[in-house]
Amino acid sequence: MFYDDPADYKSYLPEKLQGLVEIDALDVSARAELDNFLALVKKNVQNKSVSTCDEDGALRWEKLLGVSTPMDGNLQTRRNALQAKLMTKPPINLQVLKSIVEAYMGLEVDMWVDAFTLKIRYRGESRIADLNPLVATGYEKIPANLLLDIAYLYLLWAETDGKNLTWAQTDALNQTWYQWERGEWVA
Repeated sequence: MFYDDPADYKSYLPEKLQGLVEIDALDVSARAELDNFLALVKKNVQNKSVSTCDEDGALRWEKLLGVSTPMDGNLQTRRNALQAKLMTKPPINLQVLKSIVEAYMGLEVDMWVDAFTLKIRYRGESRIADLNPLVATGYEKIPANLLLDIAYLYLLWAETDGKNLTWAQTDALNQTWYQWERGEWVA
């Protein structure tokens, strides 16, 4: 890469300026600064990857991924721990996330993405009343640019009309208004 080549300030000047004492002095100081800058660029490029990072890069990656420094503490062991953490986080798609949510709640859910919002709708009695741990787990799993919206799917009049029930059939269901609007009977 370009940062592996040594700095060559004087070669970019015209021939007649290259022999001057002032230019030679500038060349020495400019090369030192450019070499330092190129070394910094190389370090930053290498720290972008877990497999090539140095001690500072490993510390940064450990903070980002929430990994504690292994007991051994040498650089290769730290890199291996970081790579293991990255490999345990599989790509998340809607089916995987839906199975996680359904396992947590104990009922079937509808899930879709709409304008950077992951919408989850459910109907029925959730196994767990407090959904805060589910929300926390959801935010750990989904990409950072998505919001999570979990809501109960109440019965709509269009669904009731689609059933084509008479008043006698509706009375035969023997539902309270609370049970009716929750729509568990629609299945």
